[in-house]
Amino acid sequence: MQISGTTKLIGILGHPVSHTLSPRMQNAAFQSMGLDICYVPLDVSPEALKDAIDGIKAMGFIGANVTIPHKVDAANMMDRLERIAAITGAVNTIVNESGSLVGHNTDGIGFIRALEEVVDVDFQTARPLIIGAGGAARSIAVALAEKSIERLTVINRDRQRSSDLKVMLNASFPDLPVEISTFEEDMEGPILASNIVINATSIGLEGSLKMPPVPVDRLTKDHVVCDIVYKQSQETPFLAAAGGEGATTLGGLGMLLHQGAAAIRLWTGVEAPIGVMRGAVESKRTDKSADS
Repeated sequence: MQISGTTKLIGILGHPVSHTLSPRMQNAAFQSMGLDICYVPLDVSPEALKDAIDGIKAMGFIGANVTIPHKVDAANMMDRLERIAAITGAVNTIVNESGSLVGHNTDGIGFIRALEEVVDVDFQTARPLIIGAGGAARSIAVALAEKSIERLTVINRDRQRSSDLKVMLNASFPDLPVEISTFEEDMEGPILASNIVINATSIGLEGSLKMPPVPVDRLTKDHVVCDIVYKQSQETPFLAAAGGEGATTLGGLGMLLHQGAAAIRLWTGVEAPIGVMRGAVESKRTDKSADS
């Protein structure tokens, strides 16, 4: 990559960001597209988030991606939110429109496109169970709700956050049955009643998973089990355990690819080269000397 005085910048704001494959993936895309753009990782503490977002304007960044743990807080710092970001109250993509920052959310559509790549989903009979109630969970929940799913269950440590997610969904999708629960409550019933289980937390991002987010021995071959976490291996410990029970599994790389492609479309107005992006993350994943 040649950096010059005309090179434009896009960043990813997160804490941590050392694990992210987004710079490798997005820079490969920009090079393939012949665009003079460089995508850089920016490790930003929660206390410094407002300063970092102001810096997008001050330094003339084209925009940025936003990842854990900033998606919800960043939404409150935008000049304007597009529809999905406004519904979810979470932002994963920022577009700098001549000094006005517009918050978007491509997580949900990224998840849906990744899911459709591996399984033929009848969304009207889908009964998803989402683990977590943060920014990614909210985005995935809205994307599923827009597909007219049969019902949705949310399990989270903090019942109030689950309740807030339910209120958010009911405001835009009043006919969607939404049940909430906590890890301390009985989870066997919700698992058996679901056919898609989605871990939308960062559990398993670092190190080994000492305890799965749900009892995996209740999973069956009739479940599709998804994890938004991506590692050098597609199989997080949770997915490995679910696969051992016969479930179909989906790692986080597909969602990473498709949300990233949607972000590129927002920044440039051009369709992203999915094949190039997939090749970039796959080559990194198969490099045994590389970090996850």
